[in-house]
Amino acid sequence: MVSEIDVDFVFSNEANDVLTRRLLKIRVNPYKDYAGFQAEVIRMIAEAGPIPDDFRNLCHAKKYVNQFESPYVLLKNCPVDPDLPILDLDSPVVDKRNRKTTYVAEAFLLLYAELMGQQPIGYINVNDGDVFQDIHPMRSLMETQSQKAAKTIFFHKDLANHFVRPDWVNILGLRASEQNEIYTSFVRNCDLLDYLDERVLKGLREERFYTPYDDLTLSSSNKKLGRAPNHQILGGATDYDIRFFENRTVGIDAESQELVDEVVRALHVLKKRLLILRGDFIGSANNECIHNKEVVRIGDEGAVTNRWLMKTVNVRSLDMHKIHMMPSEVRIVNG
Repeated sequence: MVSEIDVDFVFSNEANDVLTRRLLKIRVNPYKDYAGFQAEVIRMIAEAGPIPDDFRNLCHAKKYVNQFESPYVLLKNCPVDPDLPILDLDSPVVDKRNRKTTYVAEAFLLLYAELMGQQPIGYINVNDGDVFQDIHPMRSLMETQSQKAAKTIFFHKDLANHFVRPDWVNILGLRASEQNEIYTSFVRNCDLLDYLDERVLKGLREERFYTPYDDLTLSSSNKKLGRAPNHQILGGATDYDIRFFENRTVGIDAESQELVDEVVRALHVLKKRLLILRGDFIGSANNECIHNKEVVRIGDEGAVTNRWLMKTVNVRSLDMHKIHMMPSEVRIVNG
């Protein structure tokens, strides 16, 4: 099994069992009552016993690392629901809400976020604002560049050109076949900047590029966003900020398109692959690295359409983005 990223923590089988049994006791439905679900998870964090002390210590330490140099947290043998439904490909999100009656995966994702001081958010145009999102094929979106695709998704930062870009993207493997080489690959910003020459870096700092809003956002009828603005690829919130989506970000002229091509070439030279299987968790700092999904080899065709990862996208502070939130819900972005 391929993992070109260092593993930070492995739950023992005993620790996994204890934590899974405790998370199974959380019966509040996060898709109907997120606040109540969050309160249950926070209450559990205050308990002694179910959460291993060495995992708590890891999260405390990881909160204070230099994310520019160390943007990943990779965990193994994490708690996942013992029984998972096979989802209807025509409407997997609705089917999940109706048929998934335990919330171990959701609780673990929120538990991790709480221990790390992260705030999960939803977007009204992505699964109607659900905080817990599925990386799972959907028949009508299988050919898109979205979390509902069955094929390769090119290098990107989540919601790179959106007015509320997440600070972290956390992904937990629920169901995946070892026979299929479907990788999530990463490149650190610092490695990309070291690789590109000064001429390219200078050009990337100019507002000569365009990236449309992502496919899933544009497919929603909840709110129409219009045309995304032109932008610089490098710089903005920080000197090293990168706004980019491979094969979607384009240069507005021939010279700037050559710079885009240089970035794409560099990403594929530098990428590190990770095969996410059941119980694998990868947390990544969305502003300090860039990622993709690569379908390299398929040994089990049926497993492709049932592959299921769950994710949250997270920010440092809800208050920083409150101007963009839905009036009725502080953590759902209005767009």
